[in-house]
Amino acid sequence: MAHRTPNGTERILILAPSPNDATLCERFLRQAQLKPHICADTAALCSALSESESAAALVVADEALRGDAGVCIREQFAQQEEWSSLPLIVLTRRLAKASLEALDDYDIYGHVRLIERPVNSTVFVNAVTMALRERRQQYRMRNLLKERAEHVAQRDEFLATLGHELRNPLAAIMTCGEVLDSLQLEAPAVARCLSVISTQSAQIKRLLDDLSDISRIARRKLSLQCEPLDLSTTLQDVVVQVQSTLDTSNQGLALDISDEPMPLLADATRLRQIFANLLVNASRYSPAESEIRLSASSHDGLAEVCIRDQGVGMSAETQARIFEPFFQAPQRDGEPQTSRSGLGVGLTLARSLVEMHAGSIHAESDGPGQGSQFRVLLPLQTAPSTEAGADRSLQTQQGPGQRGAGQQEPTQQGAGQEPTQQAPVHRAPDPSQRILLIEDNQDFGHGLKRLLEQRGHDVVLTHDGPGGLSAAESHRPDVVVLDIGLPGLDGYEVATRLRRLRGFAGLRVIAVTGFGREMDRRRSHRAGIDRHLVKPVAMPELEAAIAGR
Repeated sequence: MAHRTPNGTERILILAPSPNDATLCERFLRQAQLKPHICADTAALCSALSESESAAALVVADEALRGDAGVCIREQFAQQEEWSSLPLIVLTRRLAKASLEALDDYDIYGHVRLIERPVNSTVFVNAVTMALRERRQQYRMRNLLKERAEHVAQRDEFLATLGHELRNPLAAIMTCGEVLDSLQLEAPAVARCLSVISTQSAQIKRLLDDLSDISRIARRKLSLQCEPLDLSTTLQDVVVQVQSTLDTSNQGLALDISDEPMPLLADATRLRQIFANLLVNASRYSPAESEIRLSASSHDGLAEVCIRDQGVGMSAETQARIFEPFFQAPQRDGEPQTSRSGLGVGLTLARSLVEMHAGSIHAESDGPGQGSQFRVLLPLQTAPSTEAGADRSLQTQQGPGQRGAGQQEPTQQGAGQEPTQQAPVHRAPDPSQRILLIEDNQDFGHGLKRLLEQRGHDVVLTHDGPGGLSAAESHRPDVVVLDIGLPGLDGYEVATRLRRLRGFAGLRVIAVTGFGREMDRRRSHRAGIDRHLVKPVAMPELEAAIAGR
């Protein structure tokens, strides 16, 4: 809707008690240089109201509201956008008799003014003028909301592009780190550098995943894959996942988990993400060698998880804003600067994911320096699965560096990726495959080629779309691993053309790309791509895709 001004472009719709009244209303308004639109009957009024962009105010007789006109007006008012509250001026004979009762009758219409009949011209014009002024304010609010929506869309598009551009070099760094690790070099400096590469790359990947998820939630593109699970089992996975973070600061984790079953219907990956974010946040804002407490219990049909730290605490203002996107609490004197790492999206993401599970999350603190507690409530499943978590339990106490025998750090997943298949420890290696790798980032391509060859595969590497198609016909691969943003022909077109080639009916095509949006996945599916993996991808996940698992 374009902004309306009082120069005759704003229409005042009028359904008067009689033709004479309509003539008077029209004359009063034209003398004030306003633009009345007289509706001869209810049908004309309903037709004019349906053209909502042209209605700036509505004047109607009291008795008309008690007939078909009232039904029509209520239906049109119910369909207004959130910013809109069309001013309604009612011409009534009841105002002097029972003003309060009269006002109560019109509550359902929202923004209403009553004018007693016979109408005084000055009172009438002033009421209409004020209604138009308020309507213009609504138009300004609408324009601001539209501008804000456009800015948000631009921001989300920027974040998606940024994520793609950063994932490519990050994938190259992580792949080269894995190559160096496979060489088993003995020098302490090498081991230290590999540790730094691994830790810092994982941190960058986590930030990219959080940014991607926030963007997808804002655009309502993130969905849950819910299944029956046991909360205790999920929390055990989370403890293993964040243990290295706690070990770095020599922080202890005290666990108090109820022995009672806590069955949920939830997305396991997203649930782990919620509690991992909360535990990492607690660690970040707590001093070294402090203790973090994780408790879980059930009551009144709800599972309750509390994470309590001994860290910097929160002021009342911070508690009120802690879940806002990109919010960072003010730095206090004496507080280590390193505790402020991060983008301020982890807690926002945790809240959004909790609410998507029909739960709630609350932040509590007695004040700065008094530590913080985050409390998550989730609805229990009414018909719990007897298998979920049947053979796994949590230890009651776990300190710095303590980890059960055989426990492994779980692979971090990219935003929106399919759940990673956890391979058995003693699984026999997969048969060798003829693999065509099409990747224009040469650092990443050569590193990934070496890792795949170390696993016994025969790998041919090309760096553009046309070269990939040519290599496919000469190499006759079993599997094609390709980027999407390729020069010459993009990955979608390469996959489409591969599917048309004779003798490639059983070819497995896997995209390994920085494009991770839902629309990118749909395009991959339409192009005939079997799996869409987002960079940086963990080798166990890529191996599973190559094997068709």
